[in-house]
Amino acid sequence: MGIDSILFAGTRFDRKKFAKDIAKFTKKHVEEPNSIVEALKEEPIARLESRKKGKQRAESETVDSFHVFKSSEPEMMDLGKRKLTEKKSNSKIKELNRQIEMAALARKKYGIHVAGQNIPSPLNDFAELSTRYKCKPRLLQNLSELGFKEPTPIQRQAIPVLLSGRECFACAPTGSGKTLAFLCPILMKLKKGSEDGVRAVILCPTRELAAQTTRECKKFAKGRKKFFIRLMTKELSKCGDFKNMPCDILVSTPLRLEHAITKRKLDLSRVEYLVLDESDKLFELGFLEQIDAVVGACSNPSIVRALFSATLPDSVEELARTIMHDAVRIIVGRKNSASNLIQQKLIFAGNEEGKLVAIRQFFAESLNPPILLFVQSKERAKELYRELEFANIRTGVIHADLTQAEREDAVDSFREGKVWILIATDVVARGMDFKGVNCVINYDFPESAAAYIHRIGRSGRAGRRGEAVTLYTEADLPFLRNIANVMVASGCEIPSWILTLPKLRKRKHRPQRDSIAAVPY
Repeated sequence: MGIDSILFAGTRFDRKKFAKDIAKFTKKHVEEPNSIVEALKEEPIARLESRKKGKQRAESETVDSFHVFKSSEPEMMDLGKRKLTEKKSNSKIKELNRQIEMAALARKKYGIHVAGQNIPSPLNDFAELSTRYKCKPRLLQNLSELGFKEPTPIQRQAIPVLLSGRECFACAPTGSGKTLAFLCPILMKLKKGSEDGVRAVILCPTRELAAQTTRECKKFAKGRKKFFIRLMTKELSKCGDFKNMPCDILVSTPLRLEHAITKRKLDLSRVEYLVLDESDKLFELGFLEQIDAVVGACSNPSIVRALFSATLPDSVEELARTIMHDAVRIIVGRKNSASNLIQQKLIFAGNEEGKLVAIRQFFAESLNPPILLFVQSKERAKELYRELEFANIRTGVIHADLTQAEREDAVDSFREGKVWILIATDVVARGMDFKGVNCVINYDFPESAAAYIHRIGRSGRAGRRGEAVTLYTEADLPFLRNIANVMVASGCEIPSWILTLPKLRKRKHRPQRDSIAAVPY
């Protein structure tokens, strides 16, 4: 019995009239399967759909919970790695800052002033050549045998700079060890002898300085086999067979080297190091064309160039920058200053006759050889030599008119003590290292402050004390302030009236002087 029969039993109900109302209370008809087979087919389909929906719900829940948590594990590992990397990076930065600070303290201690990017820290001692740069024990042994115990300020900074492959121009007082500062890196880098051509060139303004540099280089390289260090002599520049001549380091003056390049076809394309020693004098003497030819011939793209001098005028520094790349500027002490180990003093002589009287009186009171005596020209060197010969003083002279053999003999006699006083001009004595010179006398007033620094720098070398005496006359008074400033910078006491004199700039003092006349002794 249907629901409608129960509700309306015993009554008469008009179904047609109330059909819509009846429909509201009647269940909707669901189509049933026609057979059991169809019912069985529909049942697994329904179950499968139900499982799919359940799986989708489970996957959505898994994404919201487990998978998100699982994916965070590598992120946490990456975070840990990043923290470890940052920690290592911070420690490296701290170590780098510590090294920079230590280098700055060392430079301050030794009066080293540098300019440039990423400059290597200075040496603490020669032993660091082995630990930092793998220097061969033989070179360190040679340094020890030659009496080099501690590096000088210029050596502390210039050696690491050149060993790192950087170019540099360096200014340090005379006698401060500049020669070793550039020879040591060259000898360390050129480890084995080669027959492929010249690998290092050292230019010097004078033949005497070139010969001296060659001797020093051979001392440092003692014990090395098949390693050739050669001096460019006059005969070699004119007749040398450079194609068949093994040479690792070549030391020369600009004129002789240029002659060998142009006339004898000397090949410098494999040169790894080019050094200009006493560079300010090289440019000053009018060697610019010859130097330009040498620089052009040294065409190796990886070449390292270096300039060394006791004075570094702005003009020379500007020229240096034109031929160098990313160069380091090294100044020891004050730029263009003399060593504070030299006791300097001025003596007023009035005139030329007074100078000869003053020098004789000085020798009578305190003759402390060996003494270098500087004059303005070779003519005056000859005149003063004759005058001192009459005083029975062991005197020698060196000037440009002498032959090479005569000049070498004069220098050797002075070094051996046979000659007590050596009279010289600025050019000839430039850069020469006379061991143990006790006193330098400027008989003729120097033409410039730079000339004064180089003259008196022949004394007070390698840590020894020295003395410098400068005679001046009325004609020299206008230029006295220039020299006085150098003396003050070196810690010398100067009368206050001298410092009130006007300072003349960019003028050289080469007056026409009276001849050195004979005065009764």
